[in-house]
Amino acid sequence: YLCRKPVYRRTPMGREITDLLLAVNRSYGKADYLPCIVWGGMARQAARWEVGDQVRLRGRLQSRNYIKVQNQEAVEKVAFEVSAMTLERLKWGESAEKSVR
Repeated sequence: YLCRKPVYRRTPMGREITDLLLAVNRSYGKADYLPCIVWGGMARQAARWEVGDQVRLRGRLQSRNYIKVQNQEAVEKVAFEVSAMTLERLKWGESAEKSVR
């Protein structure tokens, strides 16, 4: 489920990108929160979605290093995110699970 409003932007090179935060429910009442990025035409589409929309995606897990300034000191951090290759918003009541054969 989409749990934060999508953030649409353009990179310095002009590529379209949308940042998503998805909640993936576990069977015992907890959830995992996965930051995801979507590129190009899919980014424009995903930017119009609403908090609470159920989505299905296929992608790859990636990591990237970045510098964060904390107390006037530069600290190197690592971010993990899913880069979506396919993405769709599901209709109400449609299952997000898809059989893999």
